[in-house]
Amino acid sequence: MANKKNKKKASQRNAQASSAPAKAQAAAEPKKGVSRKAAKDAESASKSVARAKADMKASKEKAKAKKKKDEKPGFFGRIRNYFRAVRTEMRRVTWPSKKELVNYSLVVIASLVVVGVVIAVLDFVIGEGLFLISGLRS
Repeated sequence: MANKKNKKKASQRNAQASSAPAKAQAAAEPKKGVSRKAAKDAESASKSVARAKADMKASKEKAKAKKKKDEKPGFFGRIRNYFRAVRTEMRRVTWPSKKELVNYSLVVIASLVVVGVVIAVLDFVIGEGLFLISGLRS
């Protein structure tokens, strides 16, 4: 639906742009008995036509640039983009100081020791319970 509207607008702009140069030329030609105001209006009309042409040219260039940008890069281009993104993200990282790093490492080691002890105790308790229930120890 949006494409139909865009096409309609583009065709209207093209129709206006094609009729505007003829109007501007006719208005730019001085006529006998034409007031200064009318001459200025004709001159401004020709300037607006020139601006419209420049705008159309710029929009075409933007469309080409966007189309080129939207194309999928090749294999090596994707690899390059990946490493650029990694480098950018690594620059954004807030790295800990040496003191913070030591503290965090000690916390992790202590947590591992505590969890290991808890798992060992549970393993021992569950194992002894199974042996008592099954009576395999003679």
